[in-house]
Amino acid sequence: MLKIAICVKQIPLVEDANFDPVTKTIRRDGVNVMSAYDLRAIAQAVELKNTLGADTTVVTMGPPQARDVLIDALGMGIDHAVHLEDRAFAGSDTLATAAALARWLRRDRFDLILLGKYSLDAETGQVGPEIAELLDIAQVTGVRRLRLEGGTLYAERESDEGYDEVECRLPALLTCAERLINPLKISPAVREAAMTQPITVVRATELGAEPGEFGKEGSPTWVQSIVAQEAPKVECRMVDASDPERAALEVIQLLERSGALTPRTRQRRRIGATVRRSARGKDVWVVAETDLAGAVTIGTLELISAADGLADKLGGAVTVVGITPAIAEHAALLASYGADGIVVAENPALRNYSPETVAAAIAALVRERAPWGVLLNASERGRDWGPRLAARLKLGLTGDAVGIELDAEGRMVALKPAFGGNIIAPILSRTFPQMATVRQGVLELAEPNPERTVSLETVPVEVGQPLSRLVAEHSTLDHTLTPLEGAEVVVGVGMGVGGPEGVAKCREFARVIGAAMCASRRVTDKGWVPRQLQVGLTGKAIAPRLYFSIGLRGAPNHTVGLKRAETVVAINNDPEATCFERANIGLVGDWEPLTAALTEAFRRRATA
Repeated sequence: MLKIAICVKQIPLVEDANFDPVTKTIRRDGVNVMSAYDLRAIAQAVELKNTLGADTTVVTMGPPQARDVLIDALGMGIDHAVHLEDRAFAGSDTLATAAALARWLRRDRFDLILLGKYSLDAETGQVGPEIAELLDIAQVTGVRRLRLEGGTLYAERESDEGYDEVECRLPALLTCAERLINPLKISPAVREAAMTQPITVVRATELGAEPGEFGKEGSPTWVQSIVAQEAPKVECRMVDASDPERAALEVIQLLERSGALTPRTRQRRRIGATVRRSARGKDVWVVAETDLAGAVTIGTLELISAADGLADKLGGAVTVVGITPAIAEHAALLASYGADGIVVAENPALRNYSPETVAAAIAALVRERAPWGVLLNASERGRDWGPRLAARLKLGLTGDAVGIELDAEGRMVALKPAFGGNIIAPILSRTFPQMATVRQGVLELAEPNPERTVSLETVPVEVGQPLSRLVAEHSTLDHTLTPLEGAEVVVGVGMGVGGPEGVAKCREFARVIGAAMCASRRVTDKGWVPRQLQVGLTGKAIAPRLYFSIGLRGAPNHTVGLKRAETVVAINNDPEATCFERANIGLVGDWEPLTAALTEAFRRRATA
């Protein structure tokens, strides 16, 4: 019989995050729930139990009150529950958490281990891949579709441009995306009955761990402090929308006067011409990424720009690491943004992506050359293999950072958002090299220097046999539109646009004004817009200078992704819609004639 383990986490409600300004910590005395992605993992386990026959066990690590999520899981149909509960676990970061869970999971020969894609409180997805590395099993992160045949797993995993088809042999660990399956619901009566079911409690001493493996002592990363991010306070200027053509002209006039139509002008730091020499323990590494067309991603260039400034202060060099020979074709571009050297890891197994082979390749180079820090993109792939690398080398990793700084002692300070961006926490690491994944679009691009040169080196590495196989890659994005990441102007669409035809009209508006597009979760759930363009709590966070909200209610789950938007124009037929609470300019009326009028007005403006 198939044996399945599901790892879940209890978190505070994101919207009710209780910040203590005195202690600069999160109070967890409010309502606590199972992380939303973990609910998908539970539902998937129950489905496999019902269709294939499986023995299912749910496990959580946490304080006594975390027992509540185990009761919920039992009520949903899970067979057994285990609670890793001990004060010795308190303060565990992702690696210490993964170490404790992996020690328990080793006790049984589980065929499948399921987790949520990431936890909504810290917005991190590191524990799953770290467990997979510690157990030396295959992983597939962000699974949106799943099929099991015999001992082989066939899955589709979310990617930055669409999705990948992947297959692997069991045992395997999966992290479940939001759209894999609908969560299960239980009635109060069923939950009450579940409260009588046994829950096994496991103490730290029962795991056979070495001293200091768990808790704060076993955690390579630590939080320096916590800073609350206040929601922007805006006053909405309502525009009479009874005459769409006149309203469109007034909106443009207001935007022109406010400067919202003027592209941001930043004095970018120019990259120096001097090529720095490598210094052991002082070099900053950036692992390069390319898109499906083979182009270097903007996120990679942002990381190199940041690494250039860090290397100047540290006295080391910037090394760009590539895992495919194709990265050498971009040597001049990488050099212009600050790369002093390019190292390409060479092994035939790296030509077909798998997270374990990439982690093995980078680990071999790190052990040999000892950089000060390793920066990688907080992309789907960066979040896939990066945690495996951290677990392999027992390194601290800050995931999904929005800033990288140096402290007075020359340590990396990674600025980490949590609770939908309501809180920013500076994270430091006790281990070297220090590691961070960084969101695209949050670091400043430098002014490139085309006169720079760069050294190029190909290094054979041992990576072992891949545990998974990438079968195919698919793009679902409209590449004729401006990419969402880093876009200065964005058009957002909600359910109010009615369907694909409405989305098409908004897409034409975006094309006319040179904007990117995004959508609410409900729109992407319908398939009107690709999931990669979802903005909000379980999507992306953006920082445009101008955002058009069309047919969006303005629910907090969406607007949490707009905290850094500078000017917001909202169109909705409901004068009480909450979108106007975040908007600078509001129009109450039918979105279709108003959007058509704006499209024509901007088109005339562009040709005037």
